[in-house]
Amino acid sequence: MITGNNITKAYGDREIITNINFKIGNGRKIGLVGKNGCGKTTLFKIVNGVEELTEGNLEIHDEILGYIPQEFVFSDELVGEYLEKKLDSKWDFYKIEFLASKLKFVNFDPYQTLKTLSEGQKMKIKLIEALLKDPTALFIDEPTNHLDIEGIMWFEGYIKHLDKTVMMISHDRSFLNHTVDEIWEIDKEQIYRFVGDYDYYKEEKLKLINKWDQEYVLFLKKKAQLETLLENVRKIKDGKKRGRAVSSVKKRIDREIVGNKKEKYETKKVKNIEFESNVHLSKLMIRFENISKAYAQKEVFKDLNFELRGKEKVWLYGPNGAGKTTIVKIIMGMEKPTSGNFKLGNNINVGYFSQVQSDLTSNNTLFEEFVEKTEIYFAKAFGYLNKFLFDKESIQKRIWQLSPGERARFAFAIFAYKNYDLLILDEPDNHLDIETKEVIEKSLNEFKGTLLLVSHDRYFVEMVGVDKVLNLSDGKIKSFESF
Repeated sequence: MITGNNITKAYGDREIITNINFKIGNGRKIGLVGKNGCGKTTLFKIVNGVEELTEGNLEIHDEILGYIPQEFVFSDELVGEYLEKKLDSKWDFYKIEFLASKLKFVNFDPYQTLKTLSEGQKMKIKLIEALLKDPTALFIDEPTNHLDIEGIMWFEGYIKHLDKTVMMISHDRSFLNHTVDEIWEIDKEQIYRFVGDYDYYKEEKLKLINKWDQEYVLFLKKKAQLETLLENVRKIKDGKKRGRAVSSVKKRIDREIVGNKKEKYETKKVKNIEFESNVHLSKLMIRFENISKAYAQKEVFKDLNFELRGKEKVWLYGPNGAGKTTIVKIIMGMEKPTSGNFKLGNNINVGYFSQVQSDLTSNNTLFEEFVEKTEIYFAKAFGYLNKFLFDKESIQKRIWQLSPGERARFAFAIFAYKNYDLLILDEPDNHLDIETKEVIEKSLNEFKGTLLLVSHDRYFVEMVGVDKVLNLSDGKIKSFESF
């Protein structure tokens, strides 16, 4: 059992989590949710000994912990060399091969370089590394960020049947619905526990917020009543009676108001984003005619044919490495097809959001980077960035100081500043918290232009409301009319 008592973590004067208490164990499957920056990853790091707590007590009894962080960087090592270092003896290499087979690691090759693995394969390497310790409790930070839909569905089944305690940070609502039996939320520096899946948590959290709001209304009513009573007793003419009455009312105020203060539940979230477009329904936006793409001797896809018209919302999906991002890069002119004809519609504004924000200048402050990328007036920039939850203090952060979630939210703020006729979004939901996803879903659902969406988040895709599906697999593309 892992027990936390009055756990507090602060960075300087800023407390991330305050006096939280928890127990983790007994084979439970727990999803940890909350806004970007609320302390989810910090809590994982504390439990797994990566960071020290500021105050409190953490006890771990009869548990072996396995931890897979949100971001991991591999060297140029071979797969076998890397994993062999995690063994007690090199004669135990059979354990690696056994786990690779159990995890359905197709074409597992110990002589392959780590850097050449797909994101899904890298995730399985980290799983093998964690499982070599034979842990009783697994902590996994954002597992679905690195998996395609097939990989996510496999992982869902694996977690459901795993005879271990598992705690996962995830913003993938469909994944949580299929894997966990408890949701823990970090909110207002505290942990709230809900026994059930994600949809159950959403219903119960709404009820809890309504309860808090009702308590706040009653609190204000009682506060006003006692303040009025205090004013009235101060008007009593008899000095002794007035003194006793005033003292009695003040004690009630201390007990019922000061000592039992209620606050209105308020949460900061990204304000509504509006994309404007005047594209006609039949206007040609994109056309692929017998498009093929190969790198050296490796063919990615061959003779692709499809087109996008005005106001269509299209979901492009397929396994990792199928060529989805390559299609996007051809559309954006970042890659050229090996053969075939590509046509982009006339006089259209194209907006491209990449899953990798490599064009951000790491040493710039957020404010400097935003003004540089958008050419916006200084005064207007403050208000716009605040809409995306970046206050006057946070916009002075350097890009390299941002968490993955903050970085994704900042990149989307830059992207959303302009209006486009055609939106091309490559995994826009990676690293974003659920509340921000919900705002983006609503904006894309209401968008009147054309959308090409690459995403592995089924819940996100459904909420956006796509009307056409392109499935890219084995070098071919198939079209379907609905999700």
